[in-house]
Amino acid sequence: MLSNRISVNDGLYKIAVGKFNRNINVIDNQFTQILNVETIYLKDGYYGPNGFHAEDLAVIVLKNKVSISVGVAPVCVDWGSKFSVPNGAQGKIVGWGKTEKGIQSPNLLEATLPYIDHDSCRKMYTNGFQTFVTTDKFCAGSALGQGVDQGDSGSGLTYLHFEFYYLTGVVSVKDPNTNNSIAVFTDVKRHIQWIRDLYNNYTSYASDNIYKPNSMVIK
Repeated sequence: MLSNRISVNDGLYKIAVGKFNRNINVIDNQFTQILNVETIYLKDGYYGPNGFHAEDLAVIVLKNKVSISVGVAPVCVDWGSKFSVPNGAQGKIVGWGKTEKGIQSPNLLEATLPYIDHDSCRKMYTNGFQTFVTTDKFCAGSALGQGVDQGDSGSGLTYLHFEFYYLTGVVSVKDPNTNNSIAVFTDVKRHIQWIRDLYNNYTSYASDNIYKPNSMVIK
């Protein structure tokens, strides 16, 4: 098992926002920011493939805050677990994964994926891959059409609720033996208390409005 808290020194890892080009050294526009990672938190109980990728989620703390602008904005988080997503609802995801031609995309791509709940997803697999659809997972995608691929792991899947997009899932795994676009996602709401506890550690008085000089990224 990996340590659940990894301290990062000397700018070893970086996060980029406001970018469309995959090359982190390319400054795309006036909104692009390259920030150093300070700490990475992994969920307790994550054992990688040996644990069927259960608890497959990380929270990344940056050394400095992200500057919010018309070109860079945070996604919403359903802290109170108020919203549910029906099967077939269309979600949005972006990433630099491989295209249908099998090549890595140099530019950020967007896909629309239909939601598949946990039970329905497990029933789709009969080759043993259903063991990777652990209790904290759901699926999204279809037999044909857009989907995620190698290089998209950790990308966030969002669904629309009352005119705002909420982070619902994070790309975890995909059955390598199928040709469809369906992938397995870590369900953010299953980990919301853990995320909230970490968030409170980096905010003054556990307030949503008063911040210490750090930003957080969920992957």
